[in-house]
Amino acid sequence: MHDAEIDALARDERLTLAAVWQKRGGLELQVAGGFAAIASELLEHGAVQPVMALVGQAVRDEVHHAEISVELAARYRGDDVVWPAPAPVHIPKLAPATGALRATLHMIAMCCINETVACAILEAAFAQAKSPLVRAGIQSILSDEIDHARAGWAHLASPFVDAETKRALPQWLKRLLAGKLDVLLQDESPLPGEAFPHHGMLARETFREVVHAALDDVVLPGFARAGIDTEPARAWATAGSS
Repeated sequence: MHDAEIDALARDERLTLAAVWQKRGGLELQVAGGFAAIASELLEHGAVQPVMALVGQAVRDEVHHAEISVELAARYRGDDVVWPAPAPVHIPKLAPATGALRATLHMIAMCCINETVACAILEAAFAQAKSPLVRAGIQSILSDEIDHARAGWAHLASPFVDAETKRALPQWLKRLLAGKLDVLLQDESPLPGEAFPHHGMLARETFREVVHAALDDVVLPGFARAGIDTEPARAWATAGSS
């Protein structure tokens, strides 16, 4: 398809952006694997029907996101689509949590944190992108990520997360946030492709600002609304932004 923004780039610039999207394709498949593992846990320990449906659909959505990513990579390269190579899927054990608590922690990490923050990042990328193909790809991915985030918040509000579980969560939130975001927020190196904002690539500083805003405005208030003490998590977020 015609895209003047992509076609205007030099060959080496297009290869740089192709590499970013190709890597994203592999990462999207790993997220699909994560959702598959969570779906299995929910089948064992319980979830309300809308949550189960969203998590099941998320596996297919993430495969579709991989398809979008590698197709964009091919468009930047100007050659055929290359499907990502097989890669291990890491599911954190979160010891000493077991059973329903561990299933809930996986939902929080994947949906309430990962996917909620991803929505903010994608919104920022979409806002600055001018490439029609990139904007279409980001918009398609974002529309799914919103539902994936909702699955986590809906699970927290469901009967399958009882008062005892909620009392155990405050000390876990800091660990989950740090495990997901510490490396991303502390890294000072330029993000791959950040010289190309019109192609939806965020600069490191913008990325950091977007993540902190998502935590302050959405993630932490969401946990508080679910009846979870967020003071330990807020202390981590404040320390990370200072």
